[in-house]
Amino acid sequence: MDAISVTALAARFPARSFISKAEFDEYIRENRDRVDARYRHELEFASTKPEISWPGTCAPCLRPTTYTSRTKGGERLPDGRVLPNWREELACDCEDRINARGRAMLHFAESVTGLLPAMRVLAFGPSTPVSRRIGQTATLIHRTRMLVAGGAYRLDLPDACVQLALAPDYLNHVPPLDAALAELRRVLARGGQLVFTVPFRVDLANTISRTDDLPHVNGLLPTYYGASIHDIGWDVLSRLRKAGFAGASAYSYWSEELGYLGPFNIIITGTA
Repeated sequence: MDAISVTALAARFPARSFISKAEFDEYIRENRDRVDARYRHELEFASTKPEISWPGTCAPCLRPTTYTSRTKGGERLPDGRVLPNWREELACDCEDRINARGRAMLHFAESVTGLLPAMRVLAFGPSTPVSRRIGQTATLIHRTRMLVAGGAYRLDLPDACVQLALAPDYLNHVPPLDAALAELRRVLARGGQLVFTVPFRVDLANTISRTDDLPHVNGLLPTYYGASIHDIGWDVLSRLRKAGFAGASAYSYWSEELGYLGPFNIIITGTA
């Protein structure tokens, strides 16, 4: 693929947005044949080998790449082959070797959100290749936890101080989820965006949380838990709106060329 074609491909984020489970379910009903055909096509990549690879395009790097995916931990098929966990295991051969989830978040930030050097960006959660790459373009502010101050949860940041907040696979580890969403809204300037990924459950109307047995301190939940504490469902969109976001959407994305394989990859956004 020549440089012009790579640039044109990477300028587009291959996704469809949904504002509710009802809208998503209707889309699946109307496109079931297409969805099933895509899965059958992905089955062709299944292998008994520990690793598979093929050529493609890395959208964040604007360059041809060779994708590699381990098969360990993937879906085992009746014939003994394994279909990889594309979201976590499919890495490019670029310097950071970012997995599919991370590349998609970078691609989304650049092509949909419109990442600019003048932006102040909050990275909420541990340092990742995604946050490090964002920091090469914009001013990066990093916070790993909310604080507990005056009997309430709080990010140690002033109001409306960032234009973009990113939380890659982190909010499912934050027991006070609604408080975290509210704090992320507070620190976003008007028109700014929250962009996050979680292991999203497209089959769930409502998030399942396992917080009842967690230790409380002065009546408050811990601000982080090592295991995933929420199975995030579609109600996260209404929770974003309740937290003060003017709009909330879930983007379902897929592209073989860009290495975004797997069923129902989701990026969630809230607009302040």
